[in-house]
Amino acid sequence: MSVPATLNSYLQNKSCAYDTLSHTFSSTASEAALLSAVPMKQMVKAVVVHDHNHYMLAAVPAMNKVMLPQLEQITGCRTVLAKESEIKRIFGDCETGAVPALGQAYGLDVIWDDALNEDEDLYIEAGDHRSLIHLKREQFQALMKNHRHGQISCAPEELYDLTHY
Repeated sequence: MSVPATLNSYLQNKSCAYDTLSHTFSSTASEAALLSAVPMKQMVKAVVVHDHNHYMLAAVPAMNKVMLPQLEQITGCRTVLAKESEIKRIFGDCETGAVPALGQAYGLDVIWDDALNEDEDLYIEAGDHRSLIHLKREQFQALMKNHRHGQISCAPEELYDLTHY
């Protein structure tokens, strides 16, 4: 599968040149990073949440978990994880479970983790289970310039209760 039309059109409209990286089938962003020999902190995982009124996407390093209390502090609303069936409706031209971390291409508000400022190269799911989109940090920041950000994730061992996903 190539980059979905929705995502490709969005990136072209933003004049964002990108390249893709192919890998064998993966079922998670973390696995895609491992199969592609991409450092886990450079792989951007997409977590779709909602506040019962609208959907949002949290973009975080693949090795981290989203901290819902911190996300709620930034958004000002209580959020819950979206179900797979809800995600499939939003990302209709993507394979199930291969959500690109550029939710704005699909009309979602995006909140991104400040840890994504640390590396020169970032990778996101390309909408299938066999390819990644490679962006430079400056490209990613330009795409995220109008979106909220903060420290919204942490390493799994730092989780202190079950409100983190």
